[in-house]
Formats: sequence, C-alpha cells, structure tokens
Amino acid sequence: MRLKKNQFLILIITLIFTFLLVYSPHFENPFPIHIDEWHHITEAIKLKQGNFQKGLAASKSGFHFFLVIISFFDSLVLIYKFLPAIFAVISAIVLFFIVRSKTSHLESGFLIALFSIIFFASIKSNANLTGLWFFTPLTFSIPFIFIYIFLFSEGIIRQNNKLILLSLIIMLFLIPIHAISVLFSIPILIIFSLFHLQYLKREYRLFLIFLLIPLIGIIFYSWSLNLTFINSIKDLIARLTFKHGWGVLETENSFFEIYSLTGYILAIIGIIYIAASKNRLKENLIYILWPVVLLISIFIFRLNGISFLSPYQRNLYYFSISLPFLSSLGVYSILKIIKIQFNNKFNSEKNKIIKVISVLLVLIILFFTFKSYFSIQENIELYKTIDTKNYEAIKFLSSFEFGRVISTPEISEAIFPISGHEPIATIYFYGNRTILDNFFNINSDCEIKKRIIKDNNVSYVLTENPINCDWEIIYNKNNNFIYKV
Repeated sequence: MRLKKNQFLILIITLIFTFLLVYSPHFENPFPIHIDEWHHITEAIKLKQGNFQKGLAASKSGFHFFLVIISFFDSLVLIYKFLPAIFAVISAIVLFFIVRSKTSHLESGFLIALFSIIFFASIKSNANLTGLWFFTPLTFSIPFIFIYIFLFSEGIIRQNNKLILLSLIIMLFLIPIHAISVLFSIPILIIFSLFHLQYLKREYRLFLIFLLIPLIGIIFYSWSLNLTFINSIKDLIARLTFKHGWGVLETENSFFEIYSLTGYILAIIGIIYIAASKNRLKENLIYILWPVVLLISIFIFRLNGISFLSPYQRNLYYFSISLPFLSSLGVYSILKIIKIQFNNKFNSEKNKIIKVISVLLVLIILFFTFKSYFSIQENIELYKTIDTKNYEAIKFLSSFEFGRVISTPEISEAIFPISGHEPIATIYFYGNRTILDNFFNINSDCEIKKRIIKDNNVSYVLTENPINCDWEIIYNKNNNFIYKV
C-alpha cells in the first residue's frame, strides 16, 4: 500500500485543494463564522479559567478540553479559522487510507481513494446543518467515526477481537466529545453484526463489553447535569427522542443542500457495484447499511417529526459523509465499463481513445460535483458576527475593569472570548436576547435604555451607531463606539 512518488504528489495537491476549499469562507472573514464556534470558544476559556459549569454544555467538555490545549499555542479567536480546514484534511487522510485498504485488490485502488477525498471535500456546509466549514464537536468527530466504523466492520469480517476492542475504545473516547457521533451508528453496527450471527454468538462476552457505551454515557451525563443515575436514564430517554423544533432553525432541508446530484447518482452506481460483487458484498455491506439506515431515519422524521438517538439535522450530515466512498466507486465503475466497451469495439489506438474519454468524463464529473458548492439558500447562508473593526473595539475594551456589556446580538457573541467581559446576552446560548432587542429598538429612547442598563447592571455599551444619551465615550473609531455607563 506504499504510495509512489507521483501518487504522493497527487495526494498532497488534493489535500491542499481540500484545505483551501474548506478554508475559503475565511478569505474575507478571519474570525469564527458560526455561533456554535463562539459558544465552544467561550466554554473552553471558562474551563481554562477554572470557571467550569455543569449543564448541557458540559456534555461536550471533552471537545472544550481539546480547545484548551490549542489555546496554549495562540488565541483561540485568531487560530480558530484554521481548525475547520485542518480537521477536514485529517478526515480526508483517514478516509483515503480506509478506502485504499478496502480497494487494495483493485488496480485502480489509489484513484478510488483519491476520488473519495474529492467527494468528501464536495460536501456542502450551511448555517443550519453546519458542516466542514465550521469547527464543532461534529467535525472534530468525523475522522474518528470513519475509524471506528472501519475497525468494527473489519474486526467482525476478519474475526479479529483486537480491532473490535479498538473500535470500542474510540467510541468511548467520543462520548465526552460528541456522544451523538456514536449513538447514530448503533443501529448500523447492530444490523451489520446480525449478518455475522455465528461469530456474534461465539464471542458474546466480547460484544457484551459494548454495554460500556450506554453505561459510561449515562454516568458522564449524570455528572454533567448533576442528576442521579436513575434520573439520568429517564432524562436521556426523553432527550434522545428528537422532535421537530430541536434545532434553532427548522427547515425542510433538501438533500441537495449538502451533496451534489452528481455525487448521489455515482453513489447509487457504487452501491450497485458492491451489490453485484458477490464475493465482496459481505465485507463492504456496512458501507451500504450506513446510508440506507440513516435514510430510513430521515424519512421517519419527515413523516412523524421524530428522530431517535440522533437529531434529524445530524443524521443528514452523517448520511452525507457515508457517500464519498460510494461515489468514488461509482466513478470507477463507469470508467471500467468504458474501458471494457472500447476494448471490445476498437483495436487501433484504443488506449488513447479510452484515456481521452476518461479524462473528459472525470472533468465533467468534477464540474457538476462542485458547480453548486457555494450556492446556499438565503435563510441558511453564512452570516457575519464580527469584523476586524469590531475586533479592535472589543480588544480595546479588554484593558478596562471587568463589567457587563450590552451590544448587538452578533457582536455580543465575541465579547467574552476577546475581552473577558460578560455580555448581557448573545444570539442563542447566553442571556435573554429580548433585552438586546429592546435596547436597540429604534423606538427605544434614552430613558428606556438607561432603565435597561440599571436593571441589568451594565457597565459598557458597544455599538456600531452613536447613541446620544450623555454617557462617557471611551472609544470612537471606525464606526465603533464604546460608552462607559
């Protein structure tokens, strides 16, 4: 499986392309671009300061601990823009070597693995479903999802207990980081295991160890929310039934919001290829079960508004990351058919003809795969939280005595991570946003504003528009104003 020099060079170029594609939103915006990212930065800084608070946020404390480690190298706010692209590349490398392993018996194994990276990079992102453009517990978990599903399936196929135990270790590792990234796969792994029932029965003691997943999950959850073990079970049962309205924004998501039509068609061809390879079907079955089981879960939600074990929005994303391997197999299948057809019909210069047609076909596939990559619906497109001018204003505020700050919801997201001051509220996770809406309401006069300031013990007002309410102005630069009140 060692790569030749030219293969290694092509792989590096493809990984650079993946990095730049995922990094592209930050060419114009050097700061985190999603409220989830600001939320995780805030929780990581609090954890680093020893101001750790239990609650739902603590259920992802493993991810926050990772961010604490990163923060020793540079400011999280400034370094965060690189993390989505870095982890997309890590995920792509893991996917490449898994696919290379699964297709090592094929002459074109390298190309199939390479195309799996390309289709992985083509997975779209938006503010609702999130995705590779953002660094969250979900995107952190992706390479580990690839690994534990591969190890589990290979362990069962080869009847190798060590591989199965390694997959369990990775699942347990993910529980304090993003438990849903384990829970979504449980039905898939169970169904796959049933196709190897004899091995399952013979090694039942080994598979009973997987009960550690719910056990440790419940213990960690009870610790996070300060609940008793029994109450944790009751609460988890309720929380793991995700109903319509779980997400901040509920929309009738199109499957094309996240993956291209070309990719879907090729994935279907890839499934047909696996199904037709009877001697390889059983060992690749999990890569068919993965999208099929999630597709069933997605349609159940669309019928009755309920999703079990993992939310509908996350299932859509887990569904999408199962497709690149299948899509790359689809490309291989089409190229193989072309080669067979031309070998049968042409004798002279057939190799040149095959190469020209294959290259043209690949270029067409690439064009239509990425054609709509940056097309995002208006209500789920990227939004701006802060810009460089806002950053400079908030950074200036950090030199002043600690206090509570009132600002617009978007700017408020960045106040604590940059300045260490406490925002009155943010867009979603902290405080009561209604207070901000009332304060910045066009009909809100100085008396109303002063009452809000007094009731909420506000020390500073940060705004992009001047407010004439006789407050001491301490910053006036680039249309950013800070008042000490």
